[in-house]
Amino acid sequence: MNTRHVILLCWVGLLLSTAAHARIVFSSERDGGDGIYVMDDDGSNQTLIRQANEWNPKVPFPYCWSPDGTQILIQTYGLSLMNADGTNVRKLIGRGFGGSIGRGSFSPDGKNIAFEGLFNHGAEHGIYVLNIRTLEMKAIAPQVMLNNPDWSPDGKHIICSEWSTFGVHTTIWIMDADGHDLRKLIPTPVGGEGEFTIERGRPRWSPNGQRIVFHQQEWVDGSFYKAFRYIICDRNGENIKQLRIPKDMKGISLSWMDDGESIVFSARAPIPVNVKLPEDFEDPNANIYKYHIWTNKMTRLTNHPGTDASLDWISDDVLPVSPQGKKK
Repeated sequence: MNTRHVILLCWVGLLLSTAAHARIVFSSERDGGDGIYVMDDDGSNQTLIRQANEWNPKVPFPYCWSPDGTQILIQTYGLSLMNADGTNVRKLIGRGFGGSIGRGSFSPDGKNIAFEGLFNHGAEHGIYVLNIRTLEMKAIAPQVMLNNPDWSPDGKHIICSEWSTFGVHTTIWIMDADGHDLRKLIPTPVGGEGEFTIERGRPRWSPNGQRIVFHQQEWVDGSFYKAFRYIICDRNGENIKQLRIPKDMKGISLSWMDDGESIVFSARAPIPVNVKLPEDFEDPNANIYKYHIWTNKMTRLTNHPGTDASLDWISDDVLPVSPQGKKK
């Protein structure tokens, strides 16, 4: 073997040893405690990076990775940031007196966060944007009952869902990133009688910004669970497609993965459909699944007695492989 071959093999070995793997961050109730975990996106190397503690006894839900993969936005009775390894948690904004803070989403440049806020005992509510450096907060869609904002990859739009109540159908909304031109992306569902409810929620942009995935949950009279559907549409709300995921798998959280080829979602074990649920009914535990859009193949990524809930996927293209740099 000549010197050139030896050098080539050494470089290949170095690349394989330092290659970053696409990751999933998720919250989980397992092993006698609550916490935030990360794993490779094939379900391997599940690792606890942050455990609940006295100042935050509940699961500190992870909302999303920062665009560069170095930080994770989490819910801690407000919004906080932490390093990708679970260290250095620092609070950005608290929920305030008589208020609450909901799901947030980074702008593509990583400088701002869009989130849902409810302040002053509900007197102030809507979608807000927070500047991470200055902590300046601005209402872009005030006095509108929207939630689950997600910033488009090109930075131009934000999609949201609506707060829902039984008997009221909800759908997906879109607006400019500054809050202008707020409108329904998809018409509100019609049909049903009495307390029949269709709720569309948790919309997420695909990595290339060309498609949107969201949940559609259906109830009858608040007690009869009818179906849970996973829907994909184009960025303009057209070409709506239902994914072939069993309707008795009640979803909690979802994200795109494989650069738009698949979705990853957390869902509860099958629950009764079209059967009146007793008042003391408890939702079964949930695990994480991958669904490949083109083949309809579904793969279970986690399998344990606890519940995996909020999650987000990030590509290995942006994950650093060492303190000195990122994967080329």
